[in-house]
Amino acid sequence: MKKTSILLLLSFVCGSAFAVHEKYEEGYVFVPSVVNTDEDEVAISYVGDKVIYSKFNSKGKYTIYEAVVNDTIELQDTVEVPELRDLGIYGTVANDASANKIYFSKYEKKTKDYMLYESTFSDGKWSKGKRLKIKGLGKYRKPGSTLVNAGWLYRAPGISGFLNPNMAKGGNRIYFTSLFPSGKGGRDLWYIDRIDDDQWSMPQNIGDSINSKADQDYAFCSGDSLLYFASKDSSEVFNLYVARDVNGEWGNVEKLDSVYNSDSNDYNLIGNEKGLFFISSRNSGHGEDIYRPSQIPVKQELAPFPWKLFNFDFDRDLFKQEQSLDLDSLYNTMLVYMDKYDFVVKGHTDVRGSEDYNMKLSIKRANRIRTLLIKKGIPAEKMVVEGYGESMPLIPDAQTEEEHYKNRRVEVDVVPIKEETNNEQPE
Repeated sequence: MKKTSILLLLSFVCGSAFAVHEKYEEGYVFVPSVVNTDEDEVAISYVGDKVIYSKFNSKGKYTIYEAVVNDTIELQDTVEVPELRDLGIYGTVANDASANKIYFSKYEKKTKDYMLYESTFSDGKWSKGKRLKIKGLGKYRKPGSTLVNAGWLYRAPGISGFLNPNMAKGGNRIYFTSLFPSGKGGRDLWYIDRIDDDQWSMPQNIGDSINSKADQDYAFCSGDSLLYFASKDSSEVFNLYVARDVNGEWGNVEKLDSVYNSDSNDYNLIGNEKGLFFISSRNSGHGEDIYRPSQIPVKQELAPFPWKLFNFDFDRDLFKQEQSLDLDSLYNTMLVYMDKYDFVVKGHTDVRGSEDYNMKLSIKRANRIRTLLIKKGIPAEKMVVEGYGESMPLIPDAQTEEEHYKNRRVEVDVVPIKEETNNEQPE
């Protein structure tokens, strides 16, 4: 990872709080990000002006990536960050930009527990993880003995530790999730406050207005007056909530609008002035994915079919990130037409190359767009692919590279749904 890239991670300074979720309640839908894959995308966090997230495959292997947020509230320029993975990061990351530090959860084989660690960016790299010194965690109690002492508990083997940290109060507070026995039941939200440069306070429960007998997780502070979190409550899935500061305590808890919550897990919301993201499993069959807001086009302004939207570089079938807004518009329009129409995704090339090669390339390009639309939520059975190779140029006898570029395209067209007919003969 380049030094300049890491330095950018540390440039972010938390702004004043604002209810970022309200910006996307009207006129928006949430769609899967183009960075999603067949693996599970989880644990999304802001680190500096970047977004970092993890991928888990079916064998439990994970990798960590960073991406930038573009003007369409889409993630792009995604790169793997092995040095963050090598720190042993598990879950979300808390970033204290003013101190060039990140805080994260790491599994300790010795204690068989997840504990909080810190790493400092210096001399172009992240330092080796250093475990935080937290009051009340200095020794064990023997099995069967009392765990609570002076309002807190000594950690015992088998007790789940510190998970999914988030930074607040200018780097002086860390919210986290735990299964501590003195909680309300299930996973609860807790916090620790900085005592000095070398020590943190005893963990404190965030309070009854948020924690319940069900699971709570993934705290995210917007400034110091708004707290977003996920809770299962009476359901079997996570939903997204927001709480507001009321005289120094968290209160006025409300469930977020239906645009955020589905019948599946919705959790790990992060948001700032550049945009908002969360994790959801609402797109059945694709596991956990990153979701982002997409503005719904006004119905009378819907572009007509066929759509000639997606152009490609010479001899390539890769989707260009700068066309994400076009993909959103197509997706939203397809939702309007879907009840009465199916869709044909048509691939084209320029005239350079053999006819056989160009035919195969045109099909690859069409399949690329179809796959992205499936990830967004268009049913696969609603779309068929057709390849035309070089046979149907928009600009016949193209000479310049610009003219060739316009011919290298994918179009999407509509086909009326055929009504089923009853072939039975009347008696």
